Amino acid sequence: MPSAAVDLALCRACGFVFNAQFDQNLGEIGARYESSQAASAHFSTFARNLANSWVDKHGLRGKRVLEVGCGHGDFLDLLAQTGVAECLGLDPVGRPRRANVGAGVVEVRAERFDEAMIDLPADALVCRHTLEHIGDIDAFLRLIARWAARDPARVVLIEVPGSERVFEEVAFWDIYYEHCNYFTQSTLRFAFAHAGLEVLDVASAYDGQYLLLEARAGHWPLRVHAPRYDRQSYLQFAQRARDSIESCRRSLRRLDQDREGVVLWQGAAKTVGLIAALGSNEHIAGAVDLSPSRHDRYLPGSGLMVRPPEALRRLSPAHVVLMNPVYRMEVATQLAALSPSSQLHTINELFSGVE
Repeated sequence: MPSAAVDLALCRACGFVFNAQFDQNLGEIGARYESSQAASAHFSTFARNLANSWVDKHGLRGKRVLEVGCGHGDFLDLLAQTGVAECLGLDPVGRPRRANVGAGVVEVRAERFDEAMIDLPADALVCRHTLEHIGDIDAFLRLIARWAARDPARVVLIEVPGSERVFEEVAFWDIYYEHCNYFTQSTLRFAFAHAGLEVLDVASAYDGQYLLLEARAGHWPLRVHAPRYDRQSYLQFAQRARDSIESCRRSLRRLDQDREGVVLWQGAAKTVGLIAALGSNEHIAGAVDLSPSRHDRYLPGSGLMVRPPEALRRLSPAHVVLMNPVYRMEVATQLAALSPSSQLHTINELFSGVE
């Protein structure tokens, strides 16, 4: 698998952070890995509640919804189960299908949302965890604005990773090539307004890890003001990240005193980002993940095998590091049953010098 550099740049005008070295073609190769989190009960509950919330708030029962960047259509299924009559999803890496789900119909097309798609009829456009992968984000949002302008009653519903947490916690493992855009609430709002969309609401969700935005076609002329930001804090991020990476190395060495290696709980992008930043997987014995589609596969770069959590019964590691703290309660329950002698840490705890 090809690799490439991440060179974070800061827009002086608005504070938007992006990868200046991003190549859309390479990004799409990396985006083909299995990214679904549906195997987690915690995440599934969040997604189901989000579907219910959007459908209720915007009166989408019996209506038509278009999802851009739908993956294999997991969220479309939830929308149909909630009462949406017609659910159409577009994703160049999606698996085409058409099926009756609940009282609705779900269709997934392996196609892009482009100029040819702006006349697609729908009452709402959903776009979840896609904008962070788009190189020319302004052009893409202007395309969405043109779609929304076809009918003033249409609503645009967005979910992206929230980067306030990344910058505040110095979560360097959440910076990887496939994510070229790093939105905060203010830069996300500004990007939509700049593209001609009226932002109705922006909120954080999922313990601050995600941002949810609701918008509709703007009424010209729009007043667009670049947000204020603390430039110095961004400029200090690189040094803070280097310090955090070194702290992680020291903590992993301490945890691996018996030389059996630490097991990471997650076999996807965060783990790849962590190992790439560390520059070595010397003290890491492997990774486990709930998603069956990742089992017995290897992480790019390090070549670590991803096993099912049941493998912990045999491995019985002294230490397990959870890559996403939001799942701590869920994982702690599973680990207690699979490997009671293992001690669970979150990735954030590696900064404080775990014992």
